[in-house]
Amino acid sequence: MAETGDRRAAFSAAIEKELRSGELVFPTSMQAAIKIRRALEDPDSSLSSVSKVISLEPLLSVKLLRMANSAFFNPGGVDVTDVQRALIRVGVSNARTLALAVIGDQLATEREFAPVWRLADQLWRHSLDVASLAYSVAIQLDHAQPDTALLAGMVHDIGQFYLLSRVHDFPELLEEQSELAEFILYWDRRVSQAVLRSLGTPELITAALDEQEECSGSWPPRKLSDILFLANSAAGTPNPFSTVSLEEQIARRQEAFAGVEHETVNHLLDEARVRRAAAMAMLTA
Repeated sequence: MAETGDRRAAFSAAIEKELRSGELVFPTSMQAAIKIRRALEDPDSSLSSVSKVISLEPLLSVKLLRMANSAFFNPGGVDVTDVQRALIRVGVSNARTLALAVIGDQLATEREFAPVWRLADQLWRHSLDVASLAYSVAIQLDHAQPDTALLAGMVHDIGQFYLLSRVHDFPELLEEQSELAEFILYWDRRVSQAVLRSLGTPELITAALDEQEECSGSWPPRKLSDILFLANSAAGTPNPFSTVSLEEQIARRQEAFAGVEHETVNHLLDEARVRRAAAMAMLTA
């Protein structure tokens, strides 16, 4: 027990120092990184295609938002909260330069982070599933912002990617999957918020992610956190560190929307799953 406490204290000191710098680089999916680099190296890439591939990468997405909302690109002080509008604001050339730098740094860590690539890729697939489902739910609702929901879904577990990238400093955690999962879940919430705030993520997104495990139960869902709750509870690709079973997911969703006809909720999610499947096919093609 004392050893675990010492390990957590050492880890806490290390990440607090790094997060203060704001210059974070950590890998998510090797598959996504390679795909993004290839797409961005094409000088004829359109704004639409560049936006699509950047949306695949959680860290890159929030770094692009930080650039778009900086004083240089945002003298009026009006923040953007999605990749498409951020890209329009900074331009394809600037976005490509940023993206190639981030992806290059990530790919340079391939050997160092080899022990966790499999878990990172599973987590990335879960994030993509939640993101596409959140988008598909939001697009059916009045007053929702589908592109913001997409981004929020893609980064909703960003702290877990960061934690995985730091596990190489504690190799003993890789020897036991259950201990690794406990370690990730112990730090997840506070690290996710610290990472997002360090990267200057808009409050609309950080607040929603802080509330994503709770649900107001109002219908139709208007809050971004409610949309994320729905997307997470309907996601078919599990988070590799989650201790919540499929049955528990369904039960939580039913409890949160107890005052709403199950057929109404299920109809919305069925429609969203159709859209989600199309989005997943497009993004991973």
